[in-house]
Amino acid sequence: MIDLTNKKFLETKFAEDFASPFYPMLADLYLLEGDLARARKVCEVGLDHDSTNVDGKYILGKVAVAENKLTLAEKWLKQVVNENPAHFTALRLLINVEIQLKRGVKTIQTYINRLLQFIPYDEECLKWLNEINASSDLVDSKTLPDSTPQKTTEPIIEKSYEIVESMATFTMVKVLKSQKHFHQALAVLEILKAKGRDGGRISGERAEIQQLIKDSTK
Repeated sequence: MIDLTNKKFLETKFAEDFASPFYPMLADLYLLEGDLARARKVCEVGLDHDSTNVDGKYILGKVAVAENKLTLAEKWLKQVVNENPAHFTALRLLINVEIQLKRGVKTIQTYINRLLQFIPYDEECLKWLNEINASSDLVDSKTLPDSTPQKTTEPIIEKSYEIVESMATFTMVKVLKSQKHFHQALAVLEILKAKGRDGGRISGERAEIQQLIKDSTK
């Protein structure tokens, strides 16, 4: 069985093929070790050989955050969420970066609402919205003509996306599998698990995806 936390294995696969789908995981291990330069280099080389790997761009975004280069992180993370709307970890990180950069309320709310479309009633998203409403520093009179915009926005979210929570994320797993975004599909399953969704279905989907990952490396 492939151990995706085995650095030597990942380094070997990367040396054999710079476009290997394993390179973001190798870069993430370097990042966890605090080796930012090596994490960045692996992603840069990997993207030179496969520019479609959104996880490589995501790790570059994380490296930029670790280096406190928030504008650069914003650039990479925007690319990730635009290319893969189901990359929820990147979307959460982007929202945090946007808040730190003091971007406009409308911009931040757009990303928060995008996440709420997939994960209704998400506690972190609702906390962000409450903080935005309570913060006079973030209020932009040009984009928010009154001081209580969320009184109309929040009920819409609650009513409009009630079905999405039980269906759309499994649908998204299917879409991601068809597009061979296997690791993103696994990330979606983790969110479903955290939400207490069908455990048997999640286990079956996870086993199938892990097999697809193995087959893609042969």
